[in-house]
Amino acid sequence: MVLIGEKGRFLRLDEGGGDGLRLTLGAVGPPDAVCAAMALDDLFVVSLGRPWTLARPGLVAPDVKGDGGAVRVRGTVAGCPALAVDLRLWFENGFLYVAVEYRNEGESPLRDAVLGVAVPLPARRPEAVTLPQVYYRGNPSSDPTRTVPRVTGADGSGLVVEDHRLPVPCAHAEWGAGATAWYATLYAVRPGEGSLGAVPAGRGVTLVGASGATLFAGRPDTVYVHKNRTAPYEGGYLDLPPGAAHRTRHALDWGRPARRGHGFRAMVHRGLDLYRPRGARPLDLDAIVRHKERALDRRWYEAEGAAGYLKFIGPGHTPGFMYGWTGQALKLAWCDARFGVDHAERWRIQRARSAVDFYLDGSAAPDAPGLRLSFYATEERAWSGFTRDDIGPFVSARAYGDTLCDLADVIELFRAHGYAVPHRWVAALLEGVGATCGEGEAPPPYGWRPDGSPLPGDGSAAGLPCVLALVKAHRVTGDHDLLRRAESLADAYRRRNATDFTTPFAHATLDAACEDKEGGIGYFLCTFELLRLTGKKRWATAARTAADWLLTWVYQWDPPFRNGFRTTGWPGVSVQNHHVDVFFPAYELALLGDMLNEPLYRRLGETTLHSFGQGICTRPGEWGFQAVGEQAEGFFPTNWQDRGTSNTWNPSWVTAQVLSQALRMRKR
Repeated sequence: MVLIGEKGRFLRLDEGGGDGLRLTLGAVGPPDAVCAAMALDDLFVVSLGRPWTLARPGLVAPDVKGDGGAVRVRGTVAGCPALAVDLRLWFENGFLYVAVEYRNEGESPLRDAVLGVAVPLPARRPEAVTLPQVYYRGNPSSDPTRTVPRVTGADGSGLVVEDHRLPVPCAHAEWGAGATAWYATLYAVRPGEGSLGAVPAGRGVTLVGASGATLFAGRPDTVYVHKNRTAPYEGGYLDLPPGAAHRTRHALDWGRPARRGHGFRAMVHRGLDLYRPRGARPLDLDAIVRHKERALDRRWYEAEGAAGYLKFIGPGHTPGFMYGWTGQALKLAWCDARFGVDHAERWRIQRARSAVDFYLDGSAAPDAPGLRLSFYATEERAWSGFTRDDIGPFVSARAYGDTLCDLADVIELFRAHGYAVPHRWVAALLEGVGATCGEGEAPPPYGWRPDGSPLPGDGSAAGLPCVLALVKAHRVTGDHDLLRRAESLADAYRRRNATDFTTPFAHATLDAACEDKEGGIGYFLCTFELLRLTGKKRWATAARTAADWLLTWVYQWDPPFRNGFRTTGWPGVSVQNHHVDVFFPAYELALLGDMLNEPLYRRLGETTLHSFGQGICTRPGEWGFQAVGEQAEGFFPTNWQDRGTSNTWNPSWVTAQVLSQALRMRKR
């Protein structure tokens, strides 16, 4: 029996000799166009009792019928004759839908059941697996001493997580190369309280969709609850009284990636076809800007010779400025200047000028020409850099690169509107990109010691903002040597991270040591700016690819949340930090759609930016804040911290990021 779907995908159900009935997934074409083959019995996950296992006892005497473009299989579970199974398979909109009803037809309750589906694949390694936000091709850059999600572990193997951890609620694998490369993705059609994951099986990998039970590194009933921490979890077990049923519905997609390792792109775009995300729009851009302007003004500080924007306001925090990463003081200066030129408010222009001058006057690293420190404590009147127990004091490439980019943006804004730009501003920008990007082929390191020597190690994406600053320095000066250097370094990152994504972007989120969204953001912005400057096809291809990788972090659906918060459009943070935040290049994604004439990216960029209007305090007491315009750094749609809540941790980057994005989008 054969079903044919769109693009020549087929499902074949036939006798498999001694293996009973077999399912074959493939594409119409040459004989090797078989994606995967499995015993029908392997499809049904049925575990009774605690702790659960990935048991697949199979069916007794299954009855198979064709049903108007669908295949229907009925039977009872081997070893549990009271549990009846009704399976339907059909193609719709290019997906193979897999709907299973498990029904207790006995006279006694069935307790502690875990029910679902499994799809065995010939993917050779767990490193072929992607679980969005949770697990990227083995999480190879994650610190081995830290507890992070892994498919393999000392206590066994397998990673099955709650649906709500997955921005695109699916489990994905890809394998092979060239003409024999394949990807396959198992989606939850109606995500909610189920679970998805992957388990190594023999020489392959099995994708799993279950009723909510979890595995963490092979340990059943365990979930990741905070950085480096797991906890017991009792969810996902079912009790079926006589006559009760549990129904699951999943969708399978498979095909050949355009390039090895790029099957995740289909995962994102096919997910969009399936979930058709629509984010919340509680505020228009004018309202977002108006509220965030108040938060900006609240952070301005000028006293005792210091001028800048406080990272935190209110009691409980050491007062001071931070430049880059979670401070972004010069991005707030750009926002101030943007208001100033838009509304002819010279006092705002002067505030921005004072903030830049103060930074350049005092932040130079004493023994490392061209490098600068990232913190100024207003009470102690002292500058300092980052410090880590395993490193000691250092200058962060990520934070310094962010600040150099913001400095370049302020210079361009001033020049475009006829305001004088001191020569020393441009000189500081050039000194900075010279010190961070240097010569040779190696990308910038994670950071530098106080004497200017680079920190050891490679594989970090923390230096990408320095490369972006190189691109922006070219825009400021017109120096084509800077542009050539930026293209060379962006190519180095492409070769290292984005050729086949076996070593995904990592180590840009400085309070984690793992794969993270922010590393991909740096690469996307570099390729996006290089496309704007050069129009080269290769940068269009690279920007598209980077955009799709970033979109694996963006929610396409709404897990349950208090206060009516809708998660669609919000991105996750890292494989260690399973919450969502407002750090995302929504404006640039939308503009990429315009540049490439691909309205999808425009729509997704707008969806994300408008969804960020949620959580902004618009009246005292809202979202836990008393001051209008404040917004939390973290919202928790998962069991990582307190699900369904948000915090009141409000560093200045939350204002800087949303306000700068909204101002750019509104201006356009």
